[in-house]
Amino acid sequence: MRHGRRRITWKGSLLVVGGVVAGCALVATVPQEAVVETPFVVEGAVGETLDLTYADLTVTEVRVADTLESFSETAQAGGTFVVVDATWRATQGATSFLGAEIADTEGRVFWPTDQAGCSTSAKAQPGYAWHVTYCFDVPKDALAGATVRLARGGQAEEYAGQRRDAAGVVDLGISAADAKELWEATETVTTESPGYATARAEGSEE
Repeated sequence: MRHGRRRITWKGSLLVVGGVVAGCALVATVPQEAVVETPFVVEGAVGETLDLTYADLTVTEVRVADTLESFSETAQAGGTFVVVDATWRATQGATSFLGAEIADTEGRVFWPTDQAGCSTSAKAQPGYAWHVTYCFDVPKDALAGATVRLARGGQAEEYAGQRRDAAGVVDLGISAADAKELWEATETVTTESPGYATARAEGSEE
């Protein structure tokens, strides 16, 4: 029997030494230390605007659904779709935002789907708020305590594309009780195409 959902909204050394022996000559490389630099994480909640230096990010709404619909496609979740609406406002120049994922409390990571008009990346011009909808297909046990991570650096192992850069991490505010209720309810979400955000979609910053 298919489960369902309901719509809801929330207001969360490497040290290398090389030696080469050639006849009686020994040539050794100079030790070099490879430093792994982690991203700078800015944490927040749904409805809060995060300053990532290169852009302002607001997760404006979170919905859960078992079905997504667009003008030309309908998609059914393997688990459940977590639909994250966000606005990006570039502050330093035209910027592409390539990083998007949901992580659960066990450290599992889920990347967005491009089904039914959902976006996996975004691009914004400075001075304009750009609305985008990300959709993540996650299992039931990933809902409680889940967070969404959005950044301009792309997805890669150990966030290699986001080193020395800022990434926004937003708590979706889903408790264990919420997760159970959401899994048992019914909802279909009609996705919106990316575009300039309305004042309502930008959040409460203005």
